[in-house]
Amino acid sequence: MKKVNVTILSIMMILTTIPGSRAYCQQTMLRAGIAKTDITPSESLYMGGYSDTCRMYSSDGVYGNLYIRALVFDDNANRVVFIESDIVGYPAAEYNSIRKQVSDATGIPFNYVMLGSVHNHAAPILGGRNENTKWNRQFKNRLVSTVKKAIENLQPVRIGGGIGSSKIAMNRRKKMEDTFSYTTFDENYASQSFGKYKTDNPVRIREIEGVIRLGANPGGPIDDKVGILRIDSISGEPKAVMINYACHGTSLGARNNTVSPEWSGHMLEYVEKNIPDVIGIFAQGAAGDINPRFVGGLDGYKDNLKKTAELGFEIGKEVVRVFNTIITTKPINPKIRLVHKEILCPRKYEALFDDFRNTTVIVPTTVVRIDDFTFITFPGELFHEIGKTIKSSTHTKYSFLVGYCNGSVGYLPTQKAFCEGGYEPSSSRFAPVAEKTFVKEVKKMLIKLF
Repeated sequence: MKKVNVTILSIMMILTTIPGSRAYCQQTMLRAGIAKTDITPSESLYMGGYSDTCRMYSSDGVYGNLYIRALVFDDNANRVVFIESDIVGYPAAEYNSIRKQVSDATGIPFNYVMLGSVHNHAAPILGGRNENTKWNRQFKNRLVSTVKKAIENLQPVRIGGGIGSSKIAMNRRKKMEDTFSYTTFDENYASQSFGKYKTDNPVRIREIEGVIRLGANPGGPIDDKVGILRIDSISGEPKAVMINYACHGTSLGARNNTVSPEWSGHMLEYVEKNIPDVIGIFAQGAAGDINPRFVGGLDGYKDNLKKTAELGFEIGKEVVRVFNTIITTKPINPKIRLVHKEILCPRKYEALFDDFRNTTVIVPTTVVRIDDFTFITFPGELFHEIGKTIKSSTHTKYSFLVGYCNGSVGYLPTQKAFCEGGYEPSSSRFAPVAEKTFVKEVKKMLIKLF
């Protein structure tokens, strides 16, 4: 009898140490912490997102607040952080150094640091012409401090998900008619009426039917899904919300010189105002070919800070509506599962003439699963159709495609878009077949989460 008891005890001890076993899951508890830090500038700064040929001068004021936000999850064994800043992006060469700084300061492993931005084109740029400013010097320390505050805020939580729908976005691959006009191929890059190329003697410019330009394409497809992760305290009090939607932060164009949180910041402003004690975080989606319904400077639209705010409030109402329908529960499987891979995608043919030895583009990609939620990162601007394909391949109920995260590889268009041409394919560093390569490799990663 003694021998049987010892055997049973041994089996129980083994079960408590096997990841994924029921005993392991019973001991594991999901905790979450969230924090935000105000980074609204008090000085005049140069803004990012558009060419210096149009955006020639520093900012002239502020309309709304900018933040760094951090959401940390902890399962007693692993800890992962999602960081989102209200800027267009980080210097391409600094993603890894910033992630390492966060890792060194917090103990969160490097590959568990998800460094993202909301891709806001109405915010100051990091470095560059702002290199010696107070705002720039303080930014990284504020980012690290935000993650630390989120860790201090960790507590056991219940979670739940919902999916809303919004039409604030619009496909931006406009098919031109056969026309003559004074409008350039991109009025936020080079204009005859504004900026460096402004002239009293504009020339008429020919456009040929079928050419793709940046502009409103109301009949084109978008990903209208709004992913929502609700996080409550263990007693059921609302604590945080994570929102995922695919839409560029470009409702304000290059003529705008006022710092703004763009539609996404105003969305969070609305959500936090209407759900007491909640802090929100927005993860930009696969927005490579998606703009807001209007873009200052394009299609005759003029920059309007109030309308940008209203755009954010519109989607914010949908977030609040869905949030209030979500029933949270203790996660059945609270373990944080993570797979990271540096996917190799083919480099575009033209680039091989400059360096024939360099035939690939490294795409650092991370997939994370927590209970019935899967997060897939992309280090750049992914076309929405690729994002939808990947989200449908996760085999979990809720899938968030987190774009502009952990790197800056630029645009990854669909193979079809390369055939059509336009801004994104022409500026991409990828070969047309890269879409298939990337999707295939991500699907392999997703299988390893189970």
